[in-house]
Amino acid sequence: MSSTDYVRTDDPELQSRVRSRYAKDIEALARLGFRTLCTCVEQLGPYSAILRLPMMLLMLGFREVLLIRPPLRVAAGSLLMTHPDPPTVALPMGMGVKFYSGFSDGSVLVTTSFQSYAVPRPASPIEKQVVLLGGLPGAWRGHCDRVNARIADGKVLETQLTFEAYVDLSRREENPDAYTTKIG
Repeated sequence: MSSTDYVRTDDPELQSRVRSRYAKDIEALARLGFRTLCTCVEQLGPYSAILRLPMMLLMLGFREVLLIRPPLRVAAGSLLMTHPDPPTVALPMGMGVKFYSGFSDGSVLVTTSFQSYAVPRPASPIEKQVVLLGGLPGAWRGHCDRVNARIADGKVLETQLTFEAYVDLSRREENPDAYTTKIG
């Protein structure tokens, strides 16, 4: 079980902070055809503000929208956006944007517009790619190209674009061992 909780929020103050912080990426995603899904909070386990202090300091360095919730839980506010073709959820973050698309075999394609050193182990159902060329539009094109290549290989794309679907994709990324189907 994950120690990360995902909470959808309608808090106007938090929504304003998130929209202000990620305004540039939100506008760029909107120009690419993305639409707002919701504002959410990803909160780590109890006492994570102490236990994960180095990570929290890194998040502060990237100007993430941070909250501390009882009992001393680090939480980051974010905005989720969706695109229908191909069905994708976008997550603007302090380092850049992550694109998520899921497949019916349990695999997930994650594309980032920033350098990520988190690499899935061999035979993982998670495929990560980094696209640095062309900025956000280049990363989106790279994501679409890889989704289409996987479809051409016979993979079936999941089409749900809900908060719950995003939570499932994110949990698969966090804990791929919880899913028995592997990329083959």
